[in-house]
Amino acid sequence: MPNFSHCEFYSRVEGRSVRLCGDWMAQAGFINGMPVKIRVMKDCVVITPQNTCQLWGCIEGMSVTYINHRKVKTWLKDFPGALNDTGDIPVMSRDLQCITTNCRFAH
Repeated sequence: MPNFSHCEFYSRVEGRSVRLCGDWMAQAGFINGMPVKIRVMKDCVVITPQNTCQLWGCIEGMSVTYINHRKVKTWLKDFPGALNDTGDIPVMSRDLQCITTNCRFAH
C-alpha cells in the first residue's frame, strides 16, 4: 500500500467523470457514506471529508459569545451536501483529547 503522507494516482476522464475507488480510500480516511466537500478550480480538484463534529469544533472555537446549539443544529442539517456525523473519524476536542466514537466536546 502507498504511503499516505503523499500519494498520486493516475486515471482518465471518461464520460465527463473520474472514478475513484479502491482500498486506499479507507486508508486515506474516506469511509462509506461520508459526506465530502469537492472544490473545483482550473486544472485542479480537491476532495476533503466533511465531519459534523469538526464543524462543531470550528463553530465553538471561533465563538467568543454564547452558541445557540439549536440554531447550529438546524444550520448543520440544511448544510450543503447533507452532512451526517459518521462518528468514525478521529476528532480533536477543544481540550485536545482525541474522540473517535462520539460527537462531543469538552466544555
